[in-house]
Amino acid sequence: MSLDAARIASLLTTRRFGRSLDVRARTGSTNDDAREARSVPDGHVILADAQDAGRGARGRRWSSPAGTDLYFSILLDGAGLTPATMPTLTLAVGLGVAEACEALCGEPLCVKWPNDVVHGAHKLAGVLVESVSVGARLERVIIGVGVDVNRARFDDALAPIATSLARVAGASLDREAAFATLLGAIEREVDRFVAQGAGAIVPRVEARLAWRGRAVACDDVRGDLVGLRADGALRVRSGDGAERALVSGTLRLA
Repeated sequence: MSLDAARIASLLTTRRFGRSLDVRARTGSTNDDAREARSVPDGHVILADAQDAGRGARGRRWSSPAGTDLYFSILLDGAGLTPATMPTLTLAVGLGVAEACEALCGEPLCVKWPNDVVHGAHKLAGVLVESVSVGARLERVIIGVGVDVNRARFDDALAPIATSLARVAGASLDREAAFATLLGAIEREVDRFVAQGAGAIVPRVEARLAWRGRAVACDDVRGDLVGLRADGALRVRSGDGAERALVSGTLRLA
């Protein structure tokens, strides 16, 4: 079933996110579309039923079939944000997605640092925050979100590591209502971060941080995941007791 822009508009509770909305049956990547958008207001959203070139962190492909899930990008004005705040903004978006998805599926969910939402060992949502700069100034920020909503089956590569809200909840969800819930939660946490800073976000992410206390590897760093630093950096303690703070990387169980 295709996504209905008019019905989505009637369900929104946001102040600005999605009040300008572009719904597409199919596209390459909503983040790429957002990067090319001109003369659109702060909070403009591009939502696609399917993507042919969806991507996640570090250019990894994000599987984006039609008719089951949600793939969207939110454009923000860069005012009040800097390149240094992008990692914590990613955590704020991930927190909003986790809170919304938890409300939708009725099960506790975790944030897998820095940009995934997981149920147990299975990923059900991802966040990709990108920016457009003019010199040292951020002109706009693009928040890309992919959520597996109603997918019942995954291909062989994804089956061991992915899940969907419907599989967790045991029933299909209304995608348009789910989208409205997601936008509301993301706007709330982004606004809180911009107004109050990392202190309003990081402790709440840490409270639902996946794999805390377990042995992990992040690129070439191995050790026990201790938690998060006040700025959102990942704290990993190696076998000799030394602690490293990581601001980026791909986290996996060791």
